Amino acid sequence: MNKIKVYQFEAYDMCNDGMKKSLRWGTRETIEKIVAGSKVLIETETEVDESAVSSDIPGLTNIGFRPPSKNDGFQTSVKINLDPY
Repeated sequence: MNKIKVYQFEAYDMCNDGMKKSLRWGTRETIEKIVAGSKVLIETETEVDESAVSSDIPGLTNIGFRPPSKNDGFQTSVKINLDPY
């Protein structure tokens, strides 16, 4: 599978009259081409399998996409119960 870079982005939300982070991720080219007035959040650059952007809108992920984390599958914290009872 080929790898591509995807980004989160902000777009204008008419209901709230302001910028809002999208629930999708997308390639920079797609975001700049089809999401008018959007702002690509460069710092969110993530490399994923090309299949991640094969949604209903080519170049964008499905709503609610969560890219794999470097920590997926690894324990990252421990909860300690200090209550003796």
